[in-house]
Amino acid sequence: MRSANTEIVPLIKAKTLELLMQKNPEQIGMRDIAAVCGITATSIYHYYKDKDKLFQAISLDCLKSLNERIEKSIMQSESTVEQIILSIRTFRDWCFENPRKALLVMQGIKSADDAEPELIEEYYVCNRTGEKLLQKAVEEGRAQSENSRLDVGVLVSGLWGCIEAVLLKKSDAEYWNDGTAYTDRYIDLWCKNIFLED
Repeated sequence: MRSANTEIVPLIKAKTLELLMQKNPEQIGMRDIAAVCGITATSIYHYYKDKDKLFQAISLDCLKSLNERIEKSIMQSESTVEQIILSIRTFRDWCFENPRKALLVMQGIKSADDAEPELIEEYYVCNRTGEKLLQKAVEEGRAQSENSRLDVGVLVSGLWGCIEAVLLKKSDAEYWNDGTAYTDRYIDLWCKNIFLED
């Protein structure tokens, strides 16, 4: 792969994301992407081995942007427990505000399971932020967790399952338009198992 052109790569990603907002990944080919970018498919292959690698790069950008939002949200409080709750709600709110993007990032785009371990780790940027916060809460005596990575992973996976149920209308119908109430219940259950009484 050649060094990224500072102008062409953002264009490719932006136009591809626009396509992904309209079509499922399997409905999009490199020629479709090239056409909306006004370049040749060969030009894209200089930067991305295949469309899956391009989609994965976009997914990673979305996760990094979400993590920036999480980090900004936790600055609203000095309490580690409140920071954890803020980060959880920020993740949930982002998913409900960006349903198509959330579905793509969390399940629609092929996992980068064949990538180098260092790159795979980057996809867990939000989890690692939560993990650090949980470790801090444990050190402060405000939370219990023998394995903060596992507990945060279970939180994210379970919360995503609740979010997905609302987005795909697989939850009870009364929550289709009130996903916050539905997901708050899961968040409360997780918090009760993790946080210690004062």
